[in-house]
Amino acid sequence: MKSSRLFSKLAKLALLFTYFIVLAGGFVRMTGSGMGCPDWPKCFGFFVPPTSEFEITWQKNIEYNIGQMLIHNDTLWVSQGNFISNTNFDRKNWEPYKKHNYAKFNAFHTWAEYINRCIGAITGLFVLALFFLSIFKKNMTYEFIGSLSLLVLFGLQAWIGGEVVFSVLNPFKITIHMFVALIIVCILFLLIHITSKLDSRKIITYQKNINFLLILTLVFSLIQIFFGTQVREFVDGLSSDKSTWIYQIENSQIKIHQLIAVFIFIFNVYLCVSIAGKHNSIKQIPKEVFFILITLICLMFSGVIMFAFNFPGLAQLTHLFSAFILFGAQFNLFLKINFGNSIE
Repeated sequence: MKSSRLFSKLAKLALLFTYFIVLAGGFVRMTGSGMGCPDWPKCFGFFVPPTSEFEITWQKNIEYNIGQMLIHNDTLWVSQGNFISNTNFDRKNWEPYKKHNYAKFNAFHTWAEYINRCIGAITGLFVLALFFLSIFKKNMTYEFIGSLSLLVLFGLQAWIGGEVVFSVLNPFKITIHMFVALIIVCILFLLIHITSKLDSRKIITYQKNINFLLILTLVFSLIQIFFGTQVREFVDGLSSDKSTWIYQIENSQIKIHQLIAVFIFIFNVYLCVSIAGKHNSIKQIPKEVFFILITLICLMFSGVIMFAFNFPGLAQLTHLFSAFILFGAQFNLFLKINFGNSIE
């Protein structure tokens, strides 16, 4: 029993930090910090990244270590060994970085990306702890399968993260990166659900049409997230002159995104009203219903602000994070309605 409670707590921490990753990743994108660390998994060849351009600029009589990186003549170079620099830059000691030709440094961007990676690493440790706990404790078959799947997905996610950097933020790879995160969120909710105590007093039998409507909202949310990534890719390809955006956006996939948003709003509000109607007091209503309603409002207002004010970064971040919260609330509500509070 103690191991089950510990597993549940670790799963909740992993879920919390997964949402932190989404939030940090959105902040990285909002600030244009995606290439703050041009290599992977290190940052400019360091485990702890530089804080000033001086640290990655060639200097004479400085000790350099193998793998260390610097920017010289608008090129990113990698040290080929351990040495002390001479009075002149000696190319024999350096090799141009071959993964890409991006060679810029911004301390804020570097540390924003580095913190994002640190949050990912911490989350990975929680997942690793879940896996080892499921191995050494008996009667944790579902937990073992789930934590093993998480471990594989986190490894895949780390590899995709490297590919995103090496491709200089290829939009398609960013989209894959995000959908893997959604799968991770689903598995974590499922693991938390498995290890939760069954409370028969909280089990409510809903009509089949409510369950169908819930599944429909989940499907539409996934479709909407996909079209949201298409809009993001389109916006990323626009010129720096935002005054021309509205005309260009009018002829893009954003119309489909807006149309689906109307259906999502209607379906989710009807779902929440239907579920609330099954209860005699507000306290009995599943908390996911309130999460759904709040995130719907955030999505609606952030979407309007983006379209009206040329996609400000904070509105983009709010929109992305709200979409993840909405999907997570819908999925957890689906588990509660269909499986009570536990899976035996």
